[in-house]
Amino acid sequence: MNTLAPRVQGALRPSLQITWADEDGAPLNLTGATVTARIRNMATRVTTTSAGAFTLVDAPNGVFRWDFDATDVAAAGEYQVQFTATYGLAPTPARTFIAQWRITEAL
Repeated sequence: MNTLAPRVQGALRPSLQITWADEDGAPLNLTGATVTARIRNMATRVTTTSAGAFTLVDAPNGVFRWDFDATDVAAAGEYQVQFTATYGLAPTPARTFIAQWRITEAL
């Protein structure tokens, strides 16, 4: 996962469906995991925790959905996003590679 689909500033829909896979394209089993994300604004270098909700859609195949909070898509710009999966049993956590993300300006 290197690039996430862009979103428009302030748009809470549609949610972003993501498949978490390793560098070889094999999906990471997310069964029993809690997914969170950190978002870095590339202009300001400020990193925040996503306030959105993360829902496992097909956990064995690494598919989850990011339902945005208004703060996640508040400002247009270039971002980096990294997801974390926290499991109830060791080893934990798992982290994705950093993905590029663009929020385009709303008119």
